[in-house]
Amino acid sequence: MNKKIFKWLFFCFILIFVLSFSSMSCDVKGVSYELTSQDKVILTQPSVCFITTYYWGYVLDPWENIWSDAYYEAFAGTGFCVNPETGHIITAGHMVEISEADFKYDLVYTYLTETYGSDLDAWTDADWNWAYENIRVEGAEGGSYDREVYAQFNTANAGIPDNPADIDTFIRAEVLDFSGWEQRDIAIIRIQPQTGRALSSAIVGDSSTVEIQDNLSIIGYPWTSDIGQENIMNPTITSGNISGRLMISGTEVLQVQGDARPGNSGGPVLNTDGQVVGILTMLTDETNNYLRPSNDIKEMLSRNGVTNKLGMVDEEFKQGLIMYRLKYYSKAIEHFNAVLNLNQKHLLAQEYRSKSQEAVNKGEDIPFKEGMEVKIIEPGSSAE
Repeated sequence: MNKKIFKWLFFCFILIFVLSFSSMSCDVKGVSYELTSQDKVILTQPSVCFITTYYWGYVLDPWENIWSDAYYEAFAGTGFCVNPETGHIITAGHMVEISEADFKYDLVYTYLTETYGSDLDAWTDADWNWAYENIRVEGAEGGSYDREVYAQFNTANAGIPDNPADIDTFIRAEVLDFSGWEQRDIAIIRIQPQTGRALSSAIVGDSSTVEIQDNLSIIGYPWTSDIGQENIMNPTITSGNISGRLMISGTEVLQVQGDARPGNSGGPVLNTDGQVVGILTMLTDETNNYLRPSNDIKEMLSRNGVTNKLGMVDEEFKQGLIMYRLKYYSKAIEHFNAVLNLNQKHLLAQEYRSKSQEAVNKGEDIPFKEGMEVKIIEPGSSAE
């Protein structure tokens, strides 16, 4: 009798052990998560930057034969990083090129009116035309003007400082290649990656697959008179859709219906997979705008030997966002901390780390079991 009881207890023990092990195996096996369109836009946003280009020149007074102090003009727009290791950035061509004639006109007019004031009241159109044609405007080392381009990631200063190179957020950029507004209106600029400021990147997609009425997300740094030049700006996201394809000056553009404003120029427009399908080039009003297709960007990147890729920050931030969505908040914090170790100014990592910590404090955290696999479902893949 005792032997039977012993055998029965032994059998129960083995059964419980097997079931416990099986249960543990199921728990560790993992879960799956499919990135939403919203997730994909959020993952791309940190690659976007505020571009400021400064132009300046000196006017030679034709009567005194002396050079003026420097006269400045500045233009602002948006760009986005395409390779975080090399610091390559895409923006609009008109962000790094201006009309020499228009620039000279502005400087000559400003110099003469500031210097001679009411003495010019009697000037005729012929007098002004003579001035624009004959007064010299040059940069410090010759040429029509001097130019400096700066990029600011995350939070940007919309003002125009006297010495932007002395401000921590302004990163000097080199212009590598561009096509003018009347051509394809695309430019490649490059910054030097900095320790503690690892870059995020965007993936350039295939614009040939874009169809009419496709949904889009527009990311950039729009600014209006309500914002002003002294305000701090963060990138915004608005929605739109493709409304047409047309040819302008022999090149294709995509017509977009969506909210975009001055400052959005050069910014990325994303499809629902979070890939760049074009950059904003022309704004006709607040809702009808035009894109240069992403395949034009790809051609310029290829011509300059630039590889489009993601980096370490992108991967860590993606893992953190997925952990956050699955409510593994403590695990999410680990990934967001890793992002901030690479780039302490990463706004979204700061935001989602704070949200995760709030959830942990409320007791909403689901413990993440070591060894658990989280399968990310991409378009066309299976969760199995």
